[in-house]
Amino acid sequence: MIRGIGPKMAEQIVGRFGIRTFEILDYYPDSLLEIKGITPKKLEGILTSYQGEHMLRDLAAFLSPFQITPKKIRKIYETFGNEALEIVQNQPFSLCQISGFGFLTVDEIARKTGCSPKDPMRIEGCIEYCMEQENQEGHLFQEKLLFQEKVYEKLNYGYEKGTVTELEIAQSVYKMVEAGKLHFESGVLYAEKYYRYEHEAAKALAALLMQKEKEPEQLEEFLSKAQEELGICLAAKQKEAVKNAFSFLFTIITGGPGTGKTTVEKVILYIHEKLRGGSVLLMAPTGRASRRMAECTGCTDASTMHSALGLVSEEMESESCDFLEADLILVDEMSMVDMRLAYEFFTRIKRGTRVVLIGDVNQLSSVGPGNVFRELIQCGAVPVTVLDQIFRQGKGSLIAANAYKMLNNSAALEYGEDFVFLPADNAECAAEIVEREYRRMTAELGIDQVQVLTPYRKSGAVSVNALNERLWNLVNPKMPGKAEMKVRGRIFREKDKVIHNKNKNEISNGDTGFITGIYLDEDNLEVSRIEFPDNRCVEYSSEDMEMIEHAYATTVHKSQGSEYSVVILPWMPMFYKMLRRNILYTAITRAKVKLILVGSKQAVYRAVHNTESDKRNTRLGEMILKERYALESREKIVPLPDADRTKYEQIAMNF
Repeated sequence: MIRGIGPKMAEQIVGRFGIRTFEILDYYPDSLLEIKGITPKKLEGILTSYQGEHMLRDLAAFLSPFQITPKKIRKIYETFGNEALEIVQNQPFSLCQISGFGFLTVDEIARKTGCSPKDPMRIEGCIEYCMEQENQEGHLFQEKLLFQEKVYEKLNYGYEKGTVTELEIAQSVYKMVEAGKLHFESGVLYAEKYYRYEHEAAKALAALLMQKEKEPEQLEEFLSKAQEELGICLAAKQKEAVKNAFSFLFTIITGGPGTGKTTVEKVILYIHEKLRGGSVLLMAPTGRASRRMAECTGCTDASTMHSALGLVSEEMESESCDFLEADLILVDEMSMVDMRLAYEFFTRIKRGTRVVLIGDVNQLSSVGPGNVFRELIQCGAVPVTVLDQIFRQGKGSLIAANAYKMLNNSAALEYGEDFVFLPADNAECAAEIVEREYRRMTAELGIDQVQVLTPYRKSGAVSVNALNERLWNLVNPKMPGKAEMKVRGRIFREKDKVIHNKNKNEISNGDTGFITGIYLDEDNLEVSRIEFPDNRCVEYSSEDMEMIEHAYATTVHKSQGSEYSVVILPWMPMFYKMLRRNILYTAITRAKVKLILVGSKQAVYRAVHNTESDKRNTRLGEMILKERYALESREKIVPLPDADRTKYEQIAMNF
């Protein structure tokens, strides 16, 4: 596509010059002035665009062996302009500065273009890549020597051992620390931004926790009135949670399914209104969780944390420095909040605001790095109430009961009408059972009430991708007259159940909806209309549809913050690394009415007894104690006392 030349003008040019058209563009461009409508100024724009397309073709030809997408090739050209090809050939690691180009891809290009393995940009690119890998595994930092060993192995893979020396790596790390790309402290390395997130969040929290608050005189009176007017009877721990919420300005409530967290939220909102009134802000990390929060509490203006904080994307930091305007802030599903989101939130809480964090500490940790909720609980500086009495009765009660058995290290789960086990000898057998049960349950309840969850996205017959393909053809097969849309090898149909995978405008990452139409818009471009909960309808172009995938099955991680009437969960020995207690616990607690477990009791046993996965490299709790001590001592830098350090470690071990 050459800017300035539309279909009609293209016909005129080809009609005039025929097979010599590209020769004219390359060597005799002034001849185009013979075409009606092409002025000298327009010709200048045409030639600029043509030159760019010419460069793009050369760039694409050079990169064709490396399977770089056309979209990424254009991004390279937009970044480097007419020098793009020369830069890729001679300075390939410059590509690392472009979003979407990882070290491994660029290193493959560099190796085949003869780039020196000792290239400083290669070493720095590998260091950044290895740190990103640590962050993707949930860690905020890594021990320096161990980290440099990993970089050494990666840089020398495929070369003679020692081609890149340990000294060269250490020197590059030092330069990156000096340049503010890495942070080194107490023997560990952080990516600079994650050190800033953790440290600034700790400072903000320490200041918030220094605030003094007294229990209101009328609290007992309003606690009784709340139970009477709301028609409930609070247990002792629930009353303790409510009292803590009004006796301190920053508190935590944690508990599993069926322990009455929502009931406590309702009472807190009731008493806040009676005692003081004032503005209330309800937040959750995902759109699904915030909508569920609104439905359960009757408070209509719950929002995602990203929306409340003005975060326009999951990567960008908020441009606003304003404090959140609220007298009371309730945050649900706090276990899903990673360090970056916690930093944005904690540094925006103004003094005097009452904050209550609610969640289930035994669920999966956040997808992003950090272990914020657990660190806040373990540090001992925040008042915490643990709700441990199950109130859920009738349908769904076995789900809560078995969840608590797992937390108590017992794999002797009880099976019945609402917690079903169906044995499967292998993955293909499990996939067939999942398909059978999905057909049966969706026929009874509808597609929107039934969800298949699985730990793996790509591997095997019971992965998300394989099950989505299978269930898609089962419930929404190809039919004459049913519109379809093809997006980079994937096909979407009207009535498809889909999930949105990025925060964008009013649609949140993880929102699930249905395709209600596929058609051509006024520009004759194919679009898909997707209807989400709360009657939100959004049009998606073919490019936008790259954020969409089928949602008959989804990962356990993606399901956090959601609840479904029925969950069908394949659980097989082949899942191996994913056979962890927190993954199984999170999966089964997504079900409200019925859980259908398909697979192996041996795999269940292994998961229940595997708790090794919870460890993440983070110092948030320790930093909070250190910052609090500094505030109390009126000094800027004070070593953490041995007593406080010991207290922190004891709390962490015993929790």
